[in-house]
Amino acid sequence: MRTLTLSLIIATFTFSSLAWADDAKPTKAITATDKIVARFIALDTNKTEGVSYKEYMVMVQTRAKTRFSLMDSNHDNEVTADEYRHFWRTQKSQYYRLKR
Repeated sequence: MRTLTLSLIIATFTFSSLAWADDAKPTKAITATDKIVARFIALDTNKTEGVSYKEYMVMVQTRAKTRFSLMDSNHDNEVTADEYRHFWRTQKSQYYRLKR
């Protein structure tokens, strides 16, 4: 009797779990590419569901100004070879491998 009761309990949980799983919507895994695309589409400030050249260039110019500021260590609005060499060694060389 005890075995039958235990079997009924297990069967109830098993079938109720399966029924619940069928009702659940499958979730799509978010990939690294999905995240990159979402960040790109976030540039669409006028909500046209597409990124215009102007919207894209705002991001490009912002990044360029930031990078130039990092390179121009004495902030004289000019990057010398020594400043660029320092920037390359301390910040960028870790991301690139030059072909020789």
